[in-house]
Amino acid sequence: MTFALIAIGLVISTALVTIGVMRHRIHRLAEAAHDVVREPSRRVPIASAAGELRVLGEWINALAEDADRSRNALHHERTLLASVADLLTHGVIAIDGEHRIELLNDAARRMLGVQSSLVGEPLLEFVRVPELHALVEHPEDASAEVQLPNGPRTLVRAARTWGRAGRVLLLEDVTNVRRLETVRRDFIANVSHELRTPVAVIRANAETLIAGAKDDPQMAPRLMDGLHRNAERLARLIADLLDLSRLDAGQYRLDVSNVAVKSVTEQSLSAIETNAQKRNVTVNVSIPETLVVRADPKALDQILVNLIDNGVKYTPADGHVWVAARELGDAVRIEVRDDGPGIADKHRERVFERFYRADSSRWREAGGTGLGLSIVKHLVESMGGQVGVEPNSPRGSIFWLRLPKASTSTAAA
Repeated sequence: MTFALIAIGLVISTALVTIGVMRHRIHRLAEAAHDVVREPSRRVPIASAAGELRVLGEWINALAEDADRSRNALHHERTLLASVADLLTHGVIAIDGEHRIELLNDAARRMLGVQSSLVGEPLLEFVRVPELHALVEHPEDASAEVQLPNGPRTLVRAARTWGRAGRVLLLEDVTNVRRLETVRRDFIANVSHELRTPVAVIRANAETLIAGAKDDPQMAPRLMDGLHRNAERLARLIADLLDLSRLDAGQYRLDVSNVAVKSVTEQSLSAIETNAQKRNVTVNVSIPETLVVRADPKALDQILVNLIDNGVKYTPADGHVWVAARELGDAVRIEVRDDGPGIADKHRERVFERFYRADSSRWREAGGTGLGLSIVKHLVESMGGQVGVEPNSPRGSIFWLRLPKASTSTAAA
């Protein structure tokens, strides 16, 4: 009996010791598992483990490595997605079901005028635009054009995210597109108006002549003169429109070479000499013989004819126009000055726009197409130059252009 009790005591003691050791090992395993959760790069130590605890530790390490690989792959994908999004010219914003920002690329930050990432922040707190709020709340995919605060006119497209609540917004800056549409509409309206006026005069004069005025010795010459003048005006307008069309399409062929400025200027003067004599406008030329630029001779001639002719037309009778040129570093500045009424400050920056009129009454009297200065600007810039206008003292205007000077070697050649 005594031996039986002793045996039972030994068994119980051994069991308690075994349970204690196992509990200690399981506790250490649990702590190691917690460490793995807190620090994914760590692993459960299994060198001293044996049996089922070793197998359990190996499984935990295998799961940790699997989770680590998945986390790295997810991080790589998110980084790749962010990099691709930042390369887009369109703005991209991803929001969750509570309208908090999950992704915001560089283009979107520029459009919203923010520097930080704003990830985790409510979108509608930073962009208080009613149209955007309605777009985000819309149950289906939708789009709307909105004006962002202190930002561009923007076309926003909203699409649902699959599998969970949220939206992806694509932002496209349409400021330039809308401006170009306005320019196109204005251009068509202006062309229609400019064509309508001479066509109406030609039609009216022709109908009057057919009705019997051709036999009237006093009326017939006046009507025929009107036909001729307006036909010439139509021809000039169409020629200018064709030039602009070729320039816009890059089809205006330029043959850039060394060009003597004085020689081309004298050639240009022959085209406006008759008009200058009619108005008794004196054109003075002060250009050194040795001044040579890199330009297309025909284009430079067209530029100078436009500028000098404008000076003659808008200068009062008995006025003066001066054409001068001088070296300016590695460029040559050519000036056409006049002592006419000049151009007001508010009009000066826009005179090179198509059909822009600083003074419509003076333009009607002068009879221009309204496209000459626009063609001048296109041609000068196509040859790598600059063009502008500034006030002349004490009165009048100075139209100037700057073209590359021919180098000594190319000039000699």
